Amino acid sequence: MFAFSFLIGITGIAIGFGSIYPQLNHIAQPIACPGRTMTHSQQISEIGTATYYAAKWFCVDESTGERTEVSNNKVALIAGPVYGTVVLIILLAIVYLYWYSSVGPAKNGGPDLW
Repeated sequence: MFAFSFLIGITGIAIGFGSIYPQLNHIAQPIACPGRTMTHSQQISEIGTATYYAAKWFCVDESTGERTEVSNNKVALIAGPVYGTVVLIILLAIVYLYWYSSVGPAKNGGPDLW
């Protein structure tokens, strides 16, 4: 469940939803751009009936206005584990709620199986 949560956090949320909604990945700013502001530019390509999204990340120095590009992988590997932790907590809550529900194993002889 741990590995699944982090896989979903990185690939599904940080990379997938992060390209559609780049604001989600701004939580990576303190580590990806220490002391600077993280900005993005989004490219949307429509080819036939398909729409493709991509985002580029930049660190901007407020005093000089200098922009340096940040790798998409770096942003995803910083923001992804945060979202993976949230997914893990949600999955653990679902398992806990099921286990102790009226139809769950805790109240229907589940502990006797061990």
